[in-house]
Amino acid sequence: MLELLIAATIIGILAVLATVSFRNSAGDTRVAGAKAKLNALGGAVQRFKLDPQACPEGYLSINSLVSCGFLEVNNFNEDTYFSYAICETSPGSCPSSGYLACMTGRSSKLPKRYLGSSGYSYCWDSTGVTHERMGTN
Repeated sequence: MLELLIAATIIGILAVLATVSFRNSAGDTRVAGAKAKLNALGGAVQRFKLDPQACPEGYLSINSLVSCGFLEVNNFNEDTYFSYAICETSPGSCPSSGYLACMTGRSSKLPKRYLGSSGYSYCWDSTGVTHERMGTN
């Protein structure tokens, strides 16, 4: 009987460890996808700034970048885990004035390291370099 109790305890501990590991890897996968979307957005903003006459709308937004062909798809508003911002049109969403585009974590389903009290941000600057700032808990 003691052997069964020990075996059940070991299985329970392993199950908890596997669950935590799965949640963290799922969150890391979401972050990787969001980083790819932000890199596409940052590149589109950079191309727009190089040739603003190529876009007849003349207004810098995610929708105008899609309609002018600078950005392939516009599913940024559908992301439930992250919010995206073009720093020129919404400067309050970006931690510094030198950034073109930023994303921040906004879902409690992400691992805590992406949702600290100071927040998580991943930004694309005017030279094409990305800057990641992890939240502090």
